[in-house]
Amino acid sequence: MEPLRSSDPARIADHRLLGRLGAGGMGVVYLARTPGGALVALKVLLAEYAEEPGFKERFRREVEVARRVDSPWAVPLVDADPDAEAPWLATAFVPGPSLAEAVSAYGPLPGHGVRLLGTRLAEALAEVHRAGLVHRDLKPGNVLIAHDGPRLIDFGIARAPEDRTLTATGVVVGTPGYLSPEQAEGRGGRIGAAGDVFSLGCVLAFAATGRAPFGSGAVDALLYRAVHDPADLEGVPAWLRDVLDRCLEKDPARRPTALELVRELAADGAALHGGASEAAPRREKASADAPLDDSASGDAPLDEESGEESDAESGAETGAETGEWLPEPVARLIAERSAAALALPDIEHTLAPSDTPSDTPAAPDPAEADTRETSGSAGPRDAGPPGRRRFLLLAGGAVALTAGGGAWWAIDRNGGPGGEHRAAAASPRRPVHTFALHGDLSGPQRDTGRAQERGLRLAVAQFNARADAPFTVKVKAVDDGGDPAASARLAAALTGDPAVLAVVGPTTDATGQAALGAYDAGLLPVVGVSPGTALSYQGFRSFLQARLPDAVLPIYVSNYLRGTAHSRKIGIVVDRPAGNYGTDLGSSLSNALAGINYPTVPKVVSAMLHDFGGSVDAVLSAGADSVFFAGLPDRGALIARTLRERAFPGARVSGPALLDDRFLAQARKNAEGWVMVAPVIDATRKPEARSFAAAYRQHFKESPPRYAAEAYDVTRMLLKALSGLPSKDRTRQNLLTAVRDGKYEGITKTFAFTKLGTMVIDGTGGFLWRVEQGAFVYHGPAPLTV
Repeated sequence: MEPLRSSDPARIADHRLLGRLGAGGMGVVYLARTPGGALVALKVLLAEYAEEPGFKERFRREVEVARRVDSPWAVPLVDADPDAEAPWLATAFVPGPSLAEAVSAYGPLPGHGVRLLGTRLAEALAEVHRAGLVHRDLKPGNVLIAHDGPRLIDFGIARAPEDRTLTATGVVVGTPGYLSPEQAEGRGGRIGAAGDVFSLGCVLAFAATGRAPFGSGAVDALLYRAVHDPADLEGVPAWLRDVLDRCLEKDPARRPTALELVRELAADGAALHGGASEAAPRREKASADAPLDDSASGDAPLDEESGEESDAESGAETGAETGEWLPEPVARLIAERSAAALALPDIEHTLAPSDTPSDTPAAPDPAEADTRETSGSAGPRDAGPPGRRRFLLLAGGAVALTAGGGAWWAIDRNGGPGGEHRAAAASPRRPVHTFALHGDLSGPQRDTGRAQERGLRLAVAQFNARADAPFTVKVKAVDDGGDPAASARLAAALTGDPAVLAVVGPTTDATGQAALGAYDAGLLPVVGVSPGTALSYQGFRSFLQARLPDAVLPIYVSNYLRGTAHSRKIGIVVDRPAGNYGTDLGSSLSNALAGINYPTVPKVVSAMLHDFGGSVDAVLSAGADSVFFAGLPDRGALIARTLRERAFPGARVSGPALLDDRFLAQARKNAEGWVMVAPVIDATRKPEARSFAAAYRQHFKESPPRYAAEAYDVTRMLLKALSGLPSKDRTRQNLLTAVRDGKYEGITKTFAFTKLGTMVIDGTGGFLWRVEQGAFVYHGPAPLTV
């Protein structure tokens, strides 16, 4: 939970707001206390959307749907006012993690846990379908974990099958990777209850194996696999394999119903465990003052075909009542969050939460002041969350972080223990905090990961050498090797280490995507300087993207081509193997140019083609006098060769992926003259970074590689923000708030963030590089305007 902001109200409709649980594109979710004292999750539609009839109507539908679903395994609606000036709805507060968070941090559920999960979710879906609705977005992130079973949430896009408001033919609604084939193809009115069953099969496969059954990657690849490829069920227990095979049938008519799944899973559970439990009680209409996990007696649902009582409310092992269906760390996490929630005072003033007690830690043994872990040595840990949260007033302003002299030079040139722990030994009375570097230090992107590690270490060494430093910083570097699974494990371990106050990294889009759920669970501030996917828009509360996302860079591309290059018609070549990266760049540039009616020639190249001749000829014959390539280095070398063979004289431009030595090695002389727009500088050529570059060369015996200065910058930003907090307030949440609400003038760019954690576009985030005499040469900031 995050503290309330100065712009947040103290109350909404007599509900006292205690903190922020999250924020999305349409609204904010608060933790609130009802007039009767119960805790609820209160969702409020943002004012700018409340005035839009379309958004308000969608919100009203969500309220209506939530009122119609009555299952103990769906989070109940407590109260709502969709017609208020700021429309809101309140649901029972569940203090547990999502299934996505639990599995990512602690691994797959045990077999009996998957069985109970499947039974309870099937029961919830049976009630959704009995109400004449389809959920449409069942995924691990929409399943909350409580001690007695899961809770289905988020009915924002649930609809009756005949309601085509969101399901016009060709429109894909839901989350790729968990969509049924009929949803993936946008079949409109053909999407029904069987689509939810398919999604349930995907969720159970994820719970049993820790991975999505149709993999990860580009959206179009996920949609294609759902329609055409068999699911990856390797590692699924034998008893579950047949159930999932039928849930994941491509033909909706061949899938079981939710009620059939309940019966089958319950029967199997009875056979394995010596009998099913008592039928779970039906929940009466939720009361605003009901206990968090209260259930009331009622009638079991009737089978719609026979009119007899179904066993949709039975069939889970008795272990569910004590949390035995979950791995022990997950059960402990739920218990601690529940205890913290129940202990929340009924306060009367807007207060900010603190992650940890205010007492500062003692200085560590200098021999342990610096650590480095690898993906091979860091398995899942029993990484519990911080202890019970106390609520303190956030105080203190920012103080300037100056570059000191002295003994900061003691940093080891290989990135090992050096100035950081020497400073700690010299100043044993200073409080000690830890910053972590999470990166690919040994895998495909090791050069970028190591550059970021050294940039962070240099900033920390300078800080620790200051005589007036208010605390000492340790560095903890972890290596995921570029493996998303290892990234998730390491993120859980760092989150569970209370000494770690901030993380720089991860290195890649894939490892970032895998890690951010665990970091978000502990509200551990994470600053990414190299991932290009717009991860911030996915709702990760603690992630700050300290570079412009790939989808924003085409603003600078458009200005360069129309201004500097004087292009009159721009050819846009999107290479399908580049996945989301290529799609983001190509679509954004096309949209930007279409908005000003600028002529373009778009071309999408199939992954099956290894000869760009036909595509290039089509673009040039249509009159394009410049070419923008949205693709990766190996394929970039192919189109570079083709353009050179055609003696093309116009501008050839691409995005940050081609700023890679592999492009130079494969394209060779064909790369000459290509221009790349990227979010990274050359510290040896940017005047503001010269002192950094000199220090880097002195102590690492080489010029700073790309992304070293960016990591150095964000580390100094974190240090400045932490220095501006009083000692008792140096917590993760307060540090996150200070950085997100502040502004930092770095040597690479200005760092300021939106509410979503994305960079504010101020003209300093895009830079030009050009291939000259076989090398990348930095040409300074890209033009923000023409």
